[in-house]
Order: sequence, then C-alpha cells, then structure tokens
Amino acid sequence: MESNITLWQFLLELLISNQHPDIIQWTNNEGEFKLLNAEEVARLWGLRKNKQNMNYDKLSRALRYYYDKNIIKKVMGQKFVYKFVSFPEV
Repeated sequence: MESNITLWQFLLELLISNQHPDIIQWTNNEGEFKLLNAEEVARLWGLRKNKQNMNYDKLSRALRYYYDKNIIKKVMGQKFVYKFVSFPEV
C-alpha cells in the first residue's frame, strides 16, 4: 500500500474500490460523496499515513486545503458531504 498518497487520492480509492460502503459512498454521479462514518475514514487515513492520532477534525482541516486548489469542495447545508471538482495530474 502506497503511503505517499494524497488525501484526495485516498478518498477516491475508497470510493472506487467500494470496499467500505458503510463509511463512504457516492451520493450521485457528479463527483459528490458522503462520509457516513467520518471518524472511521479518518482512522483509516491515519493508518495509511502512519499517524495513529488522526481524527475527523484533522482530516477535515486537510480537506479544506483542497478548496482553494479547486479539487474538492464542501456541499453547503449537508454534513459530511463533499464533491470532487477536478482531478489534478497524478
């Protein structure tokens, strides 16, 4: 498992693999997704990055970094719902 993966790539990997539909799911076909269990997504991200104290507060702070880069945005009025705006070159 690659540890130098970015957060947006990790989330996309979870969504595409469909291995964790109980914690993260697409809400539609337009790049929108919901964290059904945000703390568990954060825990898995922490395991991947070898950061045992990862939680949703820290993960959400990292997600906000992508707002300005136009990669992910928050869907207003919906808790734990985000949308991929674009996919940068990997």
